[in-house]
Amino acid sequence: MTERIILYGSLTCPMVPPVRGLLQRASAEFDYVDILFNQEARRRVVEINHGNASVPTLVFPDGSTLTEPAIGDLEAKLRSLGLDIPPATPIERVRIVLQAPTLLTFGMIFLAVGVFGNQPSLTVAGGVLLFLTILGRLI
Repeated sequence: MTERIILYGSLTCPMVPPVRGLLQRASAEFDYVDILFNQEARRRVVEINHGNASVPTLVFPDGSTLTEPAIGDLEAKLRSLGLDIPPATPIERVRIVLQAPTLLTFGMIFLAVGVFGNQPSLTVAGGVLLFLTILGRLI
């Protein structure tokens, strides 16, 4: 058993940023482990989820787990641990949206199609989307 919550995730999972943001808002002590870069963590997640590498997977100090939790379920669990969850600020909401991997994917696709297809509007759209994803990781 651990004193801290363990959040297993991956860079490609769109549910990790909202879960991570909720843990941060609740001032929960947690460690983030990316299963794409840590094979031992990946094996642990597969074990927890009966053969599936499903993320986000959370392991709590009491040994309980939540996999791909609905935000309401995670809020209830955090409250049961005695944590208070203040509402998200507008900048936190924007950051969660900007960290979505889909934004990065569309940015790269638009940029590539725009550059190779000689379509300036798609090039600009791709550049803007990529800039926004970088901004989302910096704020």
